Parts: sequence; structure tokens; C-alpha cells
Amino acid sequence: MRRRSFLTGSTALAGLTALGTTLPARGPALADTALEIPRVMAEPAADTVGLVRPDTRFDVVTVTRPVTAAPEPAIRFETAGVLGDWEPVHLHTSGRDDRDPVSSAAVRAPEGATGYEVRGGAQASALNLNDGETLRFDGPARTSLSAPDDGHQTPSGSPGRSYGRRSSVRFVTRAGWGADESYRFDDEGNDLWTAEFHPVQALTVHHTALATSGDHAADVRAVYHLHAVQLAWGDIGYHVLIDPDGVIYEGRHSGEDGVPIFSEWPRPGRAASVTAGHAYTFNHGNIGVCLLGDFTDELPTQAARDSLVDVLRLLCAVTGVDPAAEIEYVHPGTGAKTPAQTISRHRDWLDTECPGNAFSEVFDTEIRQQVIRGWA
Repeated sequence: MRRRSFLTGSTALAGLTALGTTLPARGPALADTALEIPRVMAEPAADTVGLVRPDTRFDVVTVTRPVTAAPEPAIRFETAGVLGDWEPVHLHTSGRDDRDPVSSAAVRAPEGATGYEVRGGAQASALNLNDGETLRFDGPARTSLSAPDDGHQTPSGSPGRSYGRRSSVRFVTRAGWGADESYRFDDEGNDLWTAEFHPVQALTVHHTALATSGDHAADVRAVYHLHAVQLAWGDIGYHVLIDPDGVIYEGRHSGEDGVPIFSEWPRPGRAASVTAGHAYTFNHGNIGVCLLGDFTDELPTQAARDSLVDVLRLLCAVTGVDPAAEIEYVHPGTGAKTPAQTISRHRDWLDTECPGNAFSEVFDTEIRQQVIRGWA
């Protein structure tokens, strides 16, 4: 299996019932799709200093550097031969636990930009999200993850928790948003990030710090390319992503059985999530949910916040995690214990602005308390 020949595929089931004593092999079938989506084209900058004019038009500039105490980098764009003002780059500190941590960000290029310049000792790359060769994706474009109805009996016989407004959440599958699955393999066909599963302890919320475009699936593909290819992780570092319209996307690949996020049908106390790369050294058993957008100075849309509450309630229901609990997060490898809340922001784990200053100020009342109120 050559890296550039493995192009298709959804790993998600068309429907997923999370709890119950009898589980079907597959959920109700949704219509398969045959999507044609352009491959992301990347042009790394040859130098870290000076104006860069990529050979093709570009939509996003990604910025990466090792974790350092140096000031965050800045970027400016050239449009119509004129350089604009310097803008701060809001770096995330994240990464796979088996690698060194990295600081990275993605910045939306203004319409008609012909060049860019980055300062602050960072590597940069220009991404074209729309003009690459066409890839074909076959399989279901949507799937769903469901929680029990009120009063449902769990396998142990105890009453199930109330989920709240909605008993099911619909995802756009990896095939539905155009995940180029070749990114997950090296040239010999070896998996670059072998799936590892651990019992769920916490849920963590992020933002991409990337202004969204009119094509939110392309925004997801930009983040995927940054994580999987440029940072060489082999996959996206989030389990779930949510766009400004409230649409929910399947993230990190969790196996070929079609169950998003989890190793198998999730049950309270026995739900194990695939390890991702969203909270360095706190990734095991920690589900990362990321909102598309930059919430440094503004809030997510109401639709995005509503979907975030739905997703967090659902994940609490299917894993048994109490959204109001104060816990000691235990690293399964080292045994190190860290006090935490079960529903946290990225900045609660690491020194980062994520998920944005404006959103962080209202996170407890707008998100955490709403999830708790829906948890009977």
C-alpha cells in the first residue's frame, strides 16, 4: 500500500447505538456517497526570513516551531503588491505523547494574497485547499452516535442517565469531509500512528484559532494536513470537530470497525477512546472536541455552542463521565496524577490561549453548566 495510492474510505458506521444489551452489527444504512474532493497542495517556505511568494494561489499559511519561551510569531500578507500589517499568530502547544511537543497554528490568507512573511523563527507552509488533483471518496458521508432514552436500563440493570435535548448526534464521516487516508501510512504501507485505546477520563474543548471559510470541510482538511503531514503525526489530533453551522465531524481514525472515537460500542465505565494529540501528556483517555474558528476576540456561533453542548452531553452519557466531577487524571503509563475537571478547556491542561480568551471567559456558564443541567 503506497502512501499516495490509498485515497478513499470512511471508517464510520451509518448508525451507531451506544448502549443496550443487544447491538446490531451495523446501524440503519444511510445512502452511500461518491464525493470528488481536491487534494490539499502544500508549498513549504524555503527560508524562515523574508517575503515568500508561493508558485500557486494559497488559502492558508501554517506556522510551526518547537516549544519555546520566545514571543509568539507574527505574520503579514502581500496583496496587490502591498504588504499588510503584522498580525499575531496564536500558537497551540500540542502533540502526540510519543513525540516532542510542538507549537503550531494555521492562518487564513486574505482573498487575492500573493505572498506572506512570518517573523519569530517559525517554519511556514502555504496550503491550497481547492485546486489539487481530484480524489474520489466512497462510502457513507454521515453516521450517528446515540445515547439511551430516559429510563433506559444499562446492561448492569441500573437506570441510564438522561441525555437531554437530543438522544443522537450526527457526524460527517472522514469520507464525508474528504480525509485523504494515504496520510496515515508511510511509503511501505505502515501505519504512522497505531491506534491505542484507554478508558475515558476527561473531555477537552479547543478552537482551531483559524478563521473559517465558506467551505468548512476544507477547513477540516487544512487542520488534518497540518497535523498528519506537516507535523508528521499521521492523523488529525482531535476526535471531533464542530463548524460554525453546528455540523459535527469525525476526527481521529479509531479503527476499521466503524465506531467513531471508541475501540468498540461505548458503555459507561467501559468506554475506551483512541489516543489523539490535542493535549500533550494528557492525551490518554481524554477526548478532544475542537470548534472551527478563532475565539480570541469573539464567541462561537450559537449553532456551534449548541452542538458542542450536545456532543459533550452525549459523550458523558455513553462513557459514564460525570460532567460536574472534579477528578484526578491518571496517566496510564506513568501513574502521574493531575487534578482536573471532567469537562475542561485546553488551557486548563497546558500553557496556551486555546480555546480563545473570549470563549474561555464564558465557557463555564455557556458550556459546562449547560451540560451539567442536562445530566439528570
